[in-house]
Order: sequence, then structure tokens, then C-alpha cells
Amino acid sequence: MNSKIIGYLLLTVSAVAASVSAARTPVMTGPFAVSLLVMIVSILLLRRGVRSEKTAERAGDSRGVFDFTACLEDVVSSLDRLIGSKEELTCERIHHELDRLIEGPLFDFAQARENLLATVGFSPYARLIAEFTRAERTASRAWSAAVDGYLDEAVSSLELAREVFAEVSEILNSLQKDSRE
Repeated sequence: MNSKIIGYLLLTVSAVAASVSAARTPVMTGPFAVSLLVMIVSILLLRRGVRSEKTAERAGDSRGVFDFTACLEDVVSSLDRLIGSKEELTCERIHHELDRLIEGPLFDFAQARENLLATVGFSPYARLIAEFTRAERTASRAWSAAVDGYLDEAVSSLELAREVFAEVSEILNSLQKDSRE
């Protein structure tokens, strides 16, 4: 039998048993305590089943896997192109390009972060996401400066964001290399 079915069955039976035990006067504490314990076990079974399904879904569906490396490469190359055109750089252009990145690849990266956690584990994930959020905040600072009309501040924040996103990309490549070995 599927652990999900067993979990729901145990949860239902233990809830009924706990209700019957608690309805008696005096309360039948022994059967009531056992029923509560069975409820806890059934909830743990249900949670484990959900986690197993999600892990299998991530591992089995290769066509739906998010490409974190390509996403970061897109972000870094977009920032390179933007920074490289300093003569034509305006606050409006920075604002427009950062809007595209924030609503596009950066949003997609953040949405797919659970897949990254399942792939690399918690400690490497935490290190990578800490740097990613630092880079994202720096890009947002550049966006804000551009919107407010401070071109010099926008450009310096843009350059810093590009450096940090490149570091994030290096960390990701290192983690992927380590996971293949």
C-alpha cells in the first residue's frame, strides 16, 4: 500500500479513537495518548510521502528542470552589454534593462530555488543564495538610482551587481562540478 493511503487511514482511525476516548467520563487517558501518538506517526508518514513525490518529480522530469547556469549567464551577459555601452547609457535604459532582468531571469531563478536546494544540499544552497540575494539587492539599488535619476550611482551599482552575479555563477559552477565528481 502507498504510504499516503496508510497515512490518511491511520490519521482517520486515530482521530476517531481519540474522539471516543476523550468523550468518556472520565477520559480514557491511555487509549487517548496512544491515539495521539498514532496521529503524529500518520502525519509524519504523509509528510514523508509528499517529500518523496516532490523529489521524484524533480529527478524524473528532466525537460522541466530549470537551468540555473544559463540563467546566470544571461544576467551577466546582459549586464556586460549594458555596462559596455557607457556612451549611450541613460537612466531610462538602465531602468528598462533591469526591469527585464528583475521580472525575467532573476524572478525565474528565485522561483526555482527549491530545485537548487534539492540538487546541492542545504549548506551549499545557503552560501549560493546568500550571494545571489546580495547581487539582486545591488541590481535593485542600481534600478532605484536609475529611476531617481542618479546615473553615476546607478552605473557603479550596476558594475558591482555584475561582479557579484559573476561570483554567483562561479560558485554554482563549482557546486555542479563537485556534485558530478
